[in-house]
Amino acid sequence: MSKSVKWLVGVLIIVTAISIIAVVFMAAHRPDTDEDEEEAVKTPSQVSVRDGRTVITLNPQTQAREGIHVAPLNMTSMHTELRGTAVLLPVNELATLCNNYVAASTKLQRARVDLAVSKSEYERVRTLYEQDQNMSLRAMQAAEATYRTNQAQIEADEQDTKLQLDMVRQRWGAVVANWIERQSPMLERILEQDEFMAQVIFPPGEVAKAPAKLPLQLSGHKFVEASYVSPLPQVNPQVQGISFLYLVPARPGLAVGMNLAVLVPVGRKVGGAVVPQSAMVWWQGKGWSYEQTSRTTFVRREVPTKNPVNGGYFVPNREFTPETRLVVEGAQALLSQEFRSQIQGSD
Repeated sequence: MSKSVKWLVGVLIIVTAISIIAVVFMAAHRPDTDEDEEEAVKTPSQVSVRDGRTVITLNPQTQAREGIHVAPLNMTSMHTELRGTAVLLPVNELATLCNNYVAASTKLQRARVDLAVSKSEYERVRTLYEQDQNMSLRAMQAAEATYRTNQAQIEADEQDTKLQLDMVRQRWGAVVANWIERQSPMLERILEQDEFMAQVIFPPGEVAKAPAKLPLQLSGHKFVEASYVSPLPQVNPQVQGISFLYLVPARPGLAVGMNLAVLVPVGRKVGGAVVPQSAMVWWQGKGWSYEQTSRTTFVRREVPTKNPVNGGYFVPNREFTPETRLVVEGAQALLSQEFRSQIQGSD
């Protein structure tokens, strides 16, 4: 064997030995897969349970990345409120009753004109008859018959006109009947739906006197002010209670048949706070918010939603203290983090 061949074989043997040594070294120092998984399980989670409450822990960097902002509650006071229901009423029946009254009233006016003419004619003929009988008895009797017939027609038309007003009064109340009788401009606004008529219903015995103004809750925590008209004789078969008639200015989105919530201030003022709408998240049909319990920890708390106000919900002092700090931006990210953790835990 030549020297060059021997040299080449020696080089190959050395390279092979180095490769074997490197593989053995890497295998000896590579972490086991099972050890990796075990270590991952031991890594602390961002979600934990303390004293029966789920606590989310996020460092300041993560909070900034998720857009989480915290603010203290705004403390205020307000009257306790009674919740009622307002139903926007159709006016088709009212328009029919109004037309019926106008027709009866017009007929009555014509009958009064006929009566005045027949009375004048009867008196003229009777005078002529009594003065040397320049008019025949038969002519006088015919004039008197026409006059008496018109008198009877007047009585019938007056009864019909009164009946039409009574029907309005029994259905819509005395104020609306008065509008129709006087042909008030308000009636035209209602029929053209510049104003809606609302049946506001309160639980029996809860409201002794209807307030002059009432806030009706629209979508998106907006309110429209309704004005009192009169008691309403109608009964709503779906919502039992004492009914009052209110006028509601037309607004985009309002339509006949809608049910709106009514909030009536009653009782004494109580202290509390307003939880802003931006702090609210919804789960299982309830409202929740996240309270910051330390610089890096947050806890989800239920928010009572029976007292909605502009921009949020009023909560009495017994629920949240003045020191409470809530997440006003990024609450949905915390909710997602909490339940993502629960899903992973169940897996």
